[in-house]
Amino acid sequence: MSRKPTLGFAALKSIKPDTDADLPVDRKDSELDLVAERHGFVSREPLRKLVKRTMASEPTSNLSMRPPLSVFNRFVQFSMENRLSYPEALKELMDRAGVNGNGRA
Repeated sequence: MSRKPTLGFAALKSIKPDTDADLPVDRKDSELDLVAERHGFVSREPLRKLVKRTMASEPTSNLSMRPPLSVFNRFVQFSMENRLSYPEALKELMDRAGVNGNGRA
């Protein structure tokens, strides 16, 4: 009678999965990412697009004007001096003029 061949998988029964209690709780994602990179793992998280400015908190719309050059220059100068984008500068001027959401001062 022949013996059944062993393939060496008997030791697999002794392997137990880690439990949550075995994992350190205070590890940050950045630390885990560094460990993963050291072992050659590549993150599958999509890259986040960096933007220069913060996005508007409400929907936006286009505003196109052809003001006289003197008014345009004053507006651009005001924006540059106050380090504001054009939409921020327009809002600031409307706030200073007391124009509310109904268009009334």
